[in-house]
Amino acid sequence: MKWNTITYLALGIIVTLALAAYSSAPDERSEIQTTDNMQKQQEIQMDSNPVAEIEALSQGVRTNKKSSEPQEGQPLSVTEASTSIIKALQEKDMETVASWASEDGVRFSPFANIDPVNDLVFSPDEISNLLRDPTRYVWRTVPDHDDDKIKMTYADYHLKYVYNKDFIHDGENAVNVLLGQDAHPGNLHEIYPEANHDFVEFHVKGTDAEGRDWHTLRLVFEQIGLDPILVGIVHDQGIP
Repeated sequence: MKWNTITYLALGIIVTLALAAYSSAPDERSEIQTTDNMQKQQEIQMDSNPVAEIEALSQGVRTNKKSSEPQEGQPLSVTEASTSIIKALQEKDMETVASWASEDGVRFSPFANIDPVNDLVFSPDEISNLLRDPTRYVWRTVPDHDDDKIKMTYADYHLKYVYNKDFIHDGENAVNVLLGQDAHPGNLHEIYPEANHDFVEFHVKGTDAEGRDWHTLRLVFEQIGLDPILVGIVHDQGIP
C-alpha cells in the first residue's frame, strides 16, 4: 500500500498529540513524595522542638518528645533524696536507706547534740541488716552517768529515735531550716559544716497544752559528686 502525503501528515499529528498528552500526565511518584513531605512538615510544626525534629527527619528517624520526669543519670536534689529515705524509714526498708548511705557510713544520733566520738556509725552493708540484727548497742551514754545508757537493738532504736512519729503525714519539712519554736541545731553545723552539707528537717508539733512534746528528725547529706549522700540521721525531741 502506498502512503501519500496526507497520510504522513495525519500520522505526524497523532504522534504529536500523544507525546503532548504523556508529558502533561501527573507523576505519581512526585505526588507521593509531595504528600509525604507535607505530612513531615505538619509533624515538625506540631512538635515542641522543631530543630531537633528537623534533624531527626533528615536522618529518617522521628524522636519522642521530652518527658517531664527526671531522666536517668541526672543528679537528684536533696529534697528527692530525703523523700525516698523518709518513706523507706516509715516502711522499715533499710536496703533503700543503705542505697543512699555514704561508703564511710551513716552516724545515728539520738539527740541534737551530736557525739562524734561515741555515736554509732554503720556502713551501707550493716544498715541493710540492722532491723534483723539482735545486738543491743549502746547508742548514747549520758556524761558522768555511765549507768544511764541508751542500750537497745536497732529495731527498738528505730521505733524510739528514728521514725517514732508519723513524720510524713503529721509533720512538716524543710531544707536547711529549723522548724518549731523550740528547735535548736545543737552542734549540727560544727559536725556537718554548711559549706558542703545540707539537712532536711522533719518536724511534728507538740500536742500538749504548751506544745513541748514535739519531735524532729534530721537527715544530713554531704554533696559527693553530683548526688547528695546520706551521712547522718539525727533525732531530737522536746521535754514535756
